[in-house]
Amino acid sequence: MTGIRLDSVTKVYDGRYLAVDDVSLEVPAGEFLVLLGPSGCGKTTLLRMIAGLEDITAGDIWFGRSNITMLPPKERGVALVFQNGALYPNRTTRENILFPLQMAKEEPAEANAKAVGVARILQIDSTLDRLPRTLSGGQRQRVAIGRAIVRQPRVFLMDEPLSNLDATMRTELRQELGAMVRDLDVTTVYVTHDQIEALTLADRVAVMRNGKIEDIGTPEEVFNDPATAFVAGFLGSPRINLMSATVKVTAHHRVTLELGTQSIALPPTDRRSLILNRHDGARVIVGARSDAFTLTSDADTQLTGSLRTLEFHGNQWIAFVECGLELVNPDLVGVQPPTAVRRMQNGHTRHAAEHESLLDKLRNALRRTPAEPPPEDPAPAHRRADLILEVPSNEGLKPRDTIRLAVDTAKLHLFGEDGRRIDRLTRQ
Repeated sequence: MTGIRLDSVTKVYDGRYLAVDDVSLEVPAGEFLVLLGPSGCGKTTLLRMIAGLEDITAGDIWFGRSNITMLPPKERGVALVFQNGALYPNRTTRENILFPLQMAKEEPAEANAKAVGVARILQIDSTLDRLPRTLSGGQRQRVAIGRAIVRQPRVFLMDEPLSNLDATMRTELRQELGAMVRDLDVTTVYVTHDQIEALTLADRVAVMRNGKIEDIGTPEEVFNDPATAFVAGFLGSPRINLMSATVKVTAHHRVTLELGTQSIALPPTDRRSLILNRHDGARVIVGARSDAFTLTSDADTQLTGSLRTLEFHGNQWIAFVECGLELVNPDLVGVQPPTAVRRMQNGHTRHAAEHESLLDKLRNALRRTPAEPPPEDPAPAHRRADLILEVPSNEGLKPRDTIRLAVDTAKLHLFGEDGRRIDRLTRQ
């Protein structure tokens, strides 16, 4: 097995667009790592640099103890599965799977046995003599996966391999893919924007944003213990409620989070109370997933609002409650210009000084005051201004009802205005 290490890897396109910004990452041998993030965050670029399909501007890539930064793709021992499969249209399933073995000049009988065995594992052995145009989307993607794994690569790379499939096929193939990769025990880096794929497949998830890794940990860690407001907002359905609040500290050092006309009191034993009791008047962001709220009839409750609407989502009801709060868009929190890149000393970066100068110019441009954004369309404003929570059923609930909510403060996430956690992550 081969581990992967990225040391301060940076990618700049045309000296203007900073796609990957000083990323350092270690993937232990045999791990299934998922790169998760919105479109344009740099995850596919990072994957292609590992594969050798993109030159890096600065930094180093290591496979085990070998620096493979300058190696061409064919000498890296990687297998890459693309989003669209990229099969040879004039070759049968058997010939597509056999192709990398033929290029390696493997003995024909042995190569054919391997191809048949892989096709059997992927349940496409009945299609071995058919051309790609006669196969379904799921079958074509299985052929692409079979072609990748048949050569037993050092590293397995996947770029959104399930995104073009329908929901049922995506779920089925996701389960098979996870089991198959773990059986092969090959170090795998998997790119997706689908949080369900990330949470169900990964040993660890690296959440990317604007060319940087914002958080990395097990699926449980990044979901339950997010490092930033952006990560908290990107993961989860329904989306987490992020509320703007002001810290109020009483004479007895009790901490209250003022949410406009309403407030949430933190217990004195909460470690975050100890952090905030010296920051009276500070602005924070309070994150609360739907399970932090409980409907209650108790008059002495923490939040009160008016039910705007209920939505039936099949296995749950989603309530939109107007509480007069200022909610925060996680996509706009903590957006900062990239940090300065250290001077590049490596021999393979011949134009290091030039690249560094270009990066500095780019960063200076990003520091300019942005133009004032256009006013928001008021039509969907009630969705952004509402608390979103799950309710057991719609029984007895109707629009404009007064909703009383008890809040489990242990399930709240607190972030500074820069979007970073105010307390330490509770990870090992």
